[in-house]
Amino acid sequence: MKTRFTTRDLVYIAVFGALWGVLEITFGSYLHLIFPPVTTPLVGVGTIMAAVGMVVALMGRLFVPKTGSVLMIGVVVAILKALSIGGVKLPAMLAIIIECLLAELGLLLARRPSRGGFMLAGCLAVLWTFFHKFFASYVFLGRGIYDVYLGMLKAGSEALGVGMGYALAIVAVYLLVRIVAGGLAGWLAWDLGKAVQARLAETQ
Repeated sequence: MKTRFTTRDLVYIAVFGALWGVLEITFGSYLHLIFPPVTTPLVGVGTIMAAVGMVVALMGRLFVPKTGSVLMIGVVVAILKALSIGGVKLPAMLAIIIECLLAELGLLLARRPSRGGFMLAGCLAVLWTFFHKFFASYVFLGRGIYDVYLGMLKAGSEALGVGMGYALAIVAVYLLVRIVAGGLAGWLAWDLGKAVQARLAETQ
């Protein structure tokens, strides 16, 4: 059976997509300005904005509880980024779409709406911020870039006088930070979304 979106659903998708898009264009641009990548190696602006975006998108899922609604919200965000002052930024737009696809996967695995399902969706989506740079590098620079990354990892571990095991432990910390951020985003989206729904029900 095909999922049918009503006019009301599409309005909600547009509203939550616009909200995420505005946050990306304003708050995200501000964070990139005051926190260059070299100053935030552990978390990064991309991770912060992915978590913020998932809060908005997953709240939208509560208002449009249909498969594909999070992806459609992401499409709205990608279009808004393309129309922003910065112009078309293909890697960023692609990252948003993939994050939403992973969130949809998490919701599908959860089978039913729940706080745990939202947390899983958030974890999968935000975790992509770690792999995105490697994926984008492969797409634009080719497979050889992985040899460069591996060489940098070995050189860094030798410069610090530690083994590769410690270097891999640092990578694990990077992953853990993103998992925690995604889980918190899902938790917050569930609680905020439920609170907003309850407040709207009281006013009706």
